[in-house]
Amino acid sequence: MLSGRMTRLWKSLVALLVILVGVAAWLLAATNHAYVTTPSMYPTIPPGSMVFIRRERSYHVGQVIEFRGNGLDFVHRIVKISPNGDITTKGDNPQNVPDVFVPSTTTADVIGAVYAAPRWVGFPELIAHHPPYGIAWLRAELGRSGEAAVVVIAGLLTFLAYGGGRRSAPKHRIGAAARSAA
Repeated sequence: MLSGRMTRLWKSLVALLVILVGVAAWLLAATNHAYVTTPSMYPTIPPGSMVFIRRERSYHVGQVIEFRGNGLDFVHRIVKISPNGDITTKGDNPQNVPDVFVPSTTTADVIGAVYAAPRWVGFPELIAHHPPYGIAWLRAELGRSGEAAVVVIAGLLTFLAYGGGRRSAPKHRIGAAARSAA
C-alpha cells in the first residue's frame, strides 16, 4: 500500500495530468494548428514543433505562413510577393532554395500566418503518425542529457505507478483455492 503522503502525491500528479490533457485537448480543438514534420524551417521551427495559425487580411515578406502547394501543406517564410500577387516562399533551413510550385502560390493558397510555434508540443502527434522519424528527431533535440532525463522520469513514474515496489499480501491462499476445486 502507498503511504498517505505518497497517495496524495500520486493523486496530485494524476489531477495535474488530467488538467494538462484537458487544456491541451481544448487548445488543439479550438485553434488552427499543425505539427512540423520536416527540417525545412530548422533551426527556427524544428520538427516536433506545433505551429498555431491565424487567418489575416494580408501577408508580407518575412512572415511565416502555412499554405497549400502541389496538394500538400507547408510552413515556410514569404521571401517575395510579385506585383501580380504570386508569393515566393522558402524554408529557413540554409540548405533550402526558394519553393517553386505550379501553379504559383497566391493568397488563395495561404491558410494563415504562424503566430506561435512552441517547440516539443508537436512531438506526440509526430511520433504517433511517423514513429521512427519522430523518435529520431526527439532524440536529436534532447541530446544525451535529455535522453537521460526522459529515462529517469519514466522510471520514476513507473515506480510510483506500481506503488514503489511494495505489494500487499494476497487476500486468499492459493493452496486453499486449489483444494476446494479438487
